Amino acid sequence: MTDLLDKVPLGKTGLAVSRLCFGMAPIGDMPGTYGHSVSVTQAHATVNAVMDSEVNFLDTSRNYGMGRSEQRIGEVIKARGGIPKGFVISSKLDRDMDTLKFDAAQARRSLEESLTALNVDHIQLLHLHDPEHAASLSEITGKNGAIAELFRMKDEGLATAVGLAAGNVDIMMPLLRDWEDRKST
Repeated sequence: MTDLLDKVPLGKTGLAVSRLCFGMAPIGDMPGTYGHSVSVTQAHATVNAVMDSEVNFLDTSRNYGMGRSEQRIGEVIKARGGIPKGFVISSKLDRDMDTLKFDAAQARRSLEESLTALNVDHIQLLHLHDPEHAASLSEITGKNGAIAELFRMKDEGLATAVGLAAGNVDIMMPLLRDWEDRKST
C-alpha cells in the first residue's frame, strides 16, 4: 500500500513532496464558496498543524480569499522564523481580478504580492493560474506575456519550479504546446 506521507520526486523539479498536499483556499475565509468562515486563529492553527505534520506540501494562491490565504500562511511563517526544512509551498500567479488582465506586468505584480504576503524570498512551486479566465490568451502567451514572465521568474531564482494550474485542459494543452514550439525556435 502506498503511504501518502512518503516523499516522492515531483517530476524533474528537484523537489520531493509528500503524496498528500493541503490546499489552503479555505483558510482565506471564503464563506460564499465553502459555506463557513475561517477565523485568523483557526487559519493559523491549521497552517501550524500542517507544518508540524509529516506532510511537507501546501498549496495556495493570490486570489484565495483575495490574498488572505497567503497572508495567513505568511503570518505563521514569520512567527515560526521561516519555513520548515524540506517544506514545499506551491502558489500561483493570478490575473488582475478587476480587469482580468494577465500580462507580464500583472504576473510580476502577483508574484511580488505573494512573496510579501508569504514572508519568503522565493516560492518552490509557482504556477500560472486559471489562464482561461483572463481577458485575453494572447496577452498571456505573447512576447511580454505572463508565461514568458513565469519562466523569467524561474531563471531569476524566484521560483524553483514552474507550471500551469488551470481547469480547462483544452486551453492548457495548446498553451504548453505553443510555448514549447516558440522556445525551440
